[in-house]
Amino acid sequence: MNNFSISVKPANDIVVIMPKGYVNDLGAERLEQACEQFLDKGIKKVVINFSDMQFINSIGASIFTGIVQKTLEYNGQLCFTNMRKVHRDVFEMLGITKHVKVFKDERNALSFLKGLG
Repeated sequence: MNNFSISVKPANDIVVIMPKGYVNDLGAERLEQACEQFLDKGIKKVVINFSDMQFINSIGASIFTGIVQKTLEYNGQLCFTNMRKVHRDVFEMLGITKHVKVFKDERNALSFLKGLG
């Protein structure tokens, strides 16, 4: 269950981060560090694509609140894509989706972010 990796696709002023596997506390911390790394570089538009994320534990889910908070501190825009219903339900319960744009797929999120200028 400890199979976790992150792939990153930076494109101009947008970065797409794709977590893969089981997001536990260590995986979520790596995800948070990846987001902070791009925010620190001035890339304020972040997409997290959930298509290859199987499971997320409670600590991993709670670390997402830190990712949202950090993005807001940087006046950034965070988008989630390709979420399974169970992930969306958990993030709605935690109140995370109030601060994040959720899109069906990555293409829609990128179109939205490109429209922000």
